[in-house]
Amino acid sequence: MTNNDDGGASGPSDGGPVLTGVSVAVVAVSTTGSGAAGSARTRSPWVAMEDYAALIRERTPMRALCLPVTTGDPHVLTERILGLPTGVSAVFVVGVGHRESAAVAREVTERGGPVVLTELDVLTAAVAAATITTLRRRGVPPRAGRVVITGASWAPLLAPVLIASGVGDLSSWHERDAEAFPLRRLMDHNDVLVDLAGCAPDGAAVGRTVTVPADGFVHGALVLPGLLAALCGHGVRTVTVEAVAACVRALALITPADRMLPSLDDRLLVSAVARHVSRALGHPVPYRDPHR
Repeated sequence: MTNNDDGGASGPSDGGPVLTGVSVAVVAVSTTGSGAAGSARTRSPWVAMEDYAALIRERTPMRALCLPVTTGDPHVLTERILGLPTGVSAVFVVGVGHRESAAVAREVTERGGPVVLTELDVLTAAVAAATITTLRRRGVPPRAGRVVITGASWAPLLAPVLIASGVGDLSSWHERDAEAFPLRRLMDHNDVLVDLAGCAPDGAAVGRTVTVPADGFVHGALVLPGLLAALCGHGVRTVTVEAVAACVRALALITPADRMLPSLDDRLLVSAVARHVSRALGHPVPYRDPHR
């Protein structure tokens, strides 16, 4: 294991002391099958691992350890995670699909290991938040919103999170439906297209299409520090729909009216996500508002 702890991560000025000394392991799986939704990723899993670890150190008081691995085998990953130092409170996994990550999280939990979350979890939160803000820009309340998702199987948590976020109507579309139900025609009667499969034709839903960037870090970085701050130190065993939906609420609330998501430089970002998730889970809030 490569320990990239810089030893001096005191965190931002608004960080709570409860997180000082907490360690997070960032595990990157780099295999020929590692990739993002619908396209090759532009930032390799190992590079993303280093970038996420640096982000954790910069935005929180937590230490970050890096663990690069070359196999996506769930059993091997589980053993590597369970072999981490006992002080590791959470593990963030990059470069695995939802089936493998679910298997790893389940086995680690059953064997009493740290909470496991994945890049897909934080991407799901960001995509759901972008969906909510797109509805808002169109003047559509979430409960009245009609959302179509392509490639829904890639992110199984997305539909439950959107429902928990108040979206009233969800539909799934597959390319095999194209002849009977062309996507352009379908979007004449729906508000937002979430194109996880990357298959939407040009013009299907101009100005109201949400996609996953090939570089998942762009979205994942918005969520991870605040989510970890809320999860660590409380004996949390799993990442729940409620926790991810709380991330969605935080992102949507601080997103400017002319944007789909907040800026990574937004000074409210980490504390907003941490506060909303902590409240959803009934935990003490680890961060103060920076402007107070």
